[in-house]
Amino acid sequence: MGTQVDELISLLQRSLGQTLQILSALRDAELDESSGHICAMGGSAQDLLAHNVDHERMHVGQVYTARYNQKQMQFSRVDRMAAETLRARAELMASLIGLPDAALDAPMAEDAWTIRQMIEHTIYWERHSMDELARTTLRGRLPAIEAIDVRDPVYGALPAVE
Repeated sequence: MGTQVDELISLLQRSLGQTLQILSALRDAELDESSGHICAMGGSAQDLLAHNVDHERMHVGQVYTARYNQKQMQFSRVDRMAAETLRARAELMASLIGLPDAALDAPMAEDAWTIRQMIEHTIYWERHSMDELARTTLRGRLPAIEAIDVRDPVYGALPAVE
């Protein structure tokens, strides 16, 4: 990826963070309030937010069409894996939205782990495998990556990266 593409992805990440802060402060009843924003098309706050989701999906399709027309599809296996990893992480993050904090540590009858432990386990093994890949395959081609302090419910603390 180019520097400008990296910058656009960072901008999208920052904007998403701000949007999620605003959305998390809303109450359900506020979605029924009238919105004066042009994108609500004379409707409610929920209409505005539904428009934003559809608007984004519409442009995703346009970007893929533009990539196709420019013969710039994600043919690279690495690019494909990065895109699929991002999709999977977004789904995991989305599964947590609206969950009260108390639910993170509630025991689950069908599983020995809590939600928090499952998330920590996911991060632990992601970091474990990515740190290994960076250390062995990339052999110093990356700048130092800040360590993430995470514990797996079974394996404990993440081993220090050499």
